[in-house]
Amino acid sequence: MAGGVVRPEISYLICATPRSGSTFLCEVLNNTGIAGHPAEHFEVLLETGQPRQPRDYFQRSNDPEVWALLDDPEFQDVLGEYGGRYAEHPARRDPAWRPPDFEVLLEEALRLGTTENGVLGTKIMWAYFRDFVRLARRTPGLEGIHPYDVPACVLPNLRRFVWIRRDDTTRQAVSLWKALQTQQWRRDSDDDAGGQNLRFSFAAVDHLKLRIDEHNAAWQSFFERSGIEPLRLVYEEFVEAYEENVLGLLNGIGIPIPEDFAVTQPKMKRQADELSEEWVRLYNERKVAGTEGTV
Repeated sequence: MAGGVVRPEISYLICATPRSGSTFLCEVLNNTGIAGHPAEHFEVLLETGQPRQPRDYFQRSNDPEVWALLDDPEFQDVLGEYGGRYAEHPARRDPAWRPPDFEVLLEEALRLGTTENGVLGTKIMWAYFRDFVRLARRTPGLEGIHPYDVPACVLPNLRRFVWIRRDDTTRQAVSLWKALQTQQWRRDSDDDAGGQNLRFSFAAVDHLKLRIDEHNAAWQSFFERSGIEPLRLVYEEFVEAYEENVLGLLNGIGIPIPEDFAVTQPKMKRQADELSEEWVRLYNERKVAGTEGTV
C-alpha cells in the first residue's frame, strides 16, 4: 500500500451467472486466507447506481407469460413495483443524481478484495459486466480503451479469469427463482432454510434459464473474441473433488501456496431440496409437453 492506495501483486476475476456456485467459490477462496476476498465489488447498474432488483431479472422479455408475471399482484412483494431505468421513474427522479463513480468503486474493490499477501479477488456477473465496462470507459484516461481490454486496464496485475458454470442450468434457474422469492442467497446452517409459501412459475423459470444460457454464451464469446483462455470450473465437478480442485485453482491463478497450507471445509450448505426437485420436474414436464399454462 502506497499513499493509501492498495496495489495488488496478483489479481483474478471470477466470471459468473447467478446461482452458478460463484458465492460458494468466493467463500472457498476467501477461507484460504491467501486468495483475496472475492465478492461482487462492482455490482451496480449504470442507469440506477444500484444492484439488480428482482424485477430487473425479467426486463426486455418477449414472453407474454413473463409480462403477466410482472403484472401479477401476488408477486408484487417479490418483484417490487419497479426495476427499470432510474431516470424514467418520476418518483425516483433526482436532479442531482449522477452515475456511480468508477474510481471510487475500484478503490473500494482493491481495499476490500485484497489479502495481506497482495492477492486481489473480485467477481462479476455478465448481467452487469457491460455496465462495469461502460463505467470504466467514462474514467479520464480510459475513454479510448477497447471494451475487451478494460478488466486488464483497471485490475492491477490481472493474472487470470476464472469462469464458473453449472452443467444443469434448469436447476440453476430454479435455484434463482427461489432465491428471488426468499431473498436468501446463501445458507450457513440448517436453521435458516426459509422457503415458506413459495410459488412455482414456469414462465419465471423458463425466462431465467434462457437468460442464464444467453449469459454463458456471452462469456464464451467474450473469451474467444478477446483471446482469453479462462480457468474453467464446472460447479458440479468442483464440489466432487473439492480439496484437489481448490489446490488446482490456487496453482492455476498463480498464488504461492505456503508449505503448511491446508484446505478448510466450507460452511455454506447446499440449498437445493425436495421443493427444488419438484419444481425441476414440473418445469421439465411442461417443457416437454410444450403446452400453454398459467403463470
